[in-house]
Amino acid sequence: MEQKKFLKFCLTTEALQSYLPLFEGNLYDFLSHSPAFQGFEGSICVTKVMAELTIFMASRTLQGKEVRQKFDSTFAELYHDLDMGFTPVNFMMPWLPLLENRRRDHAQRMLANTYIEIIKARRNLKKGQPLTENDMIWHLMSCRYKNGNPIPDQQIVHMMIALLMAGQHSSSSVASWIMLRLASRPDIAEELYQEQVRVLGLSDKRQMKRLTYEEIGLLNLNSLVVKETLRLHAPIHSIVRAVKSPLTIQTNKPSELESRVYNIPTSHVLLSAPGVTAQSSEHFANPSSWDPHRWEAQPAVKDGNEKVDYVYGLVTKGVSSPYLPFGAGRHRCIGEQYHSPDGAPVQAETD
Repeated sequence: MEQKKFLKFCLTTEALQSYLPLFEGNLYDFLSHSPAFQGFEGSICVTKVMAELTIFMASRTLQGKEVRQKFDSTFAELYHDLDMGFTPVNFMMPWLPLLENRRRDHAQRMLANTYIEIIKARRNLKKGQPLTENDMIWHLMSCRYKNGNPIPDQQIVHMMIALLMAGQHSSSSVASWIMLRLASRPDIAEELYQEQVRVLGLSDKRQMKRLTYEEIGLLNLNSLVVKETLRLHAPIHSIVRAVKSPLTIQTNKPSELESRVYNIPTSHVLLSAPGVTAQSSEHFANPSSWDPHRWEAQPAVKDGNEKVDYVYGLVTKGVSSPYLPFGAGRHRCIGEQYHSPDGAPVQAETD
């Protein structure tokens, strides 16, 4: 939890507000230089392109300009190799001599060396030399645990890699699904465009005006598209929790004549799959259908609007909702607030 608190530095409201122009800048630069978007027509591999775009966005916003400058398409491929190490078998036997694991280990070493070089160069700065921007690496280098010990360089490296994965993984997955869903529903894509014209307006050159942080909340359909995509394609499909105290759980399903009682000892581990309730007809009509407008007529389904701060920033408090794409409780996704502004410019600018 102390390390989560350290990471709050990049998830404050002020930090999130500062990210929007960085999101847009990286997006425009990517669209201008990526071979996938040269010419007036063609096709792209959505998952590959979104993975590359979001790694650039996450590295620039969450980690700073210096880190972003070191990330190119080669580093995006390294990150992909690292990500491919997240397979079920590796939670039990991470040492298996698989090709994917060799690539994973190589990618981890390359990324770690990049961060170590940055940290060493900064520690070697002479007194009085100008500092780079006050980014996450500088912040972690100045942090101390409650016992007074500074964070070791190797731990800083691991936290930076974890932060990069947290900022990229969910955004890439959800952004890819949004693009694929919109491709299958051009009517929704047109509605999104008209909403942006109405809210943002057009310049004298008939170009869309730049999006501001305050205007994100005015793009109602835009947020509903993200929300509905998260319902069907939540990046967190399984949540595991160790039982710390004996639990007694009593079911009360209306379909059952008698409730059932389960006594769960501390030797057990519980697994929750939020996607089950999110795609259940008990809570959502025609649950397999992707329909952003369902949220306009479904006020009874609450997604936990009350906020709580578990020392690493505000997140939604609700745990009983059938819609929990970021998990629940103190161990929920700490980047919940990040992913909303992250997805908005990607979706808004590419519509």
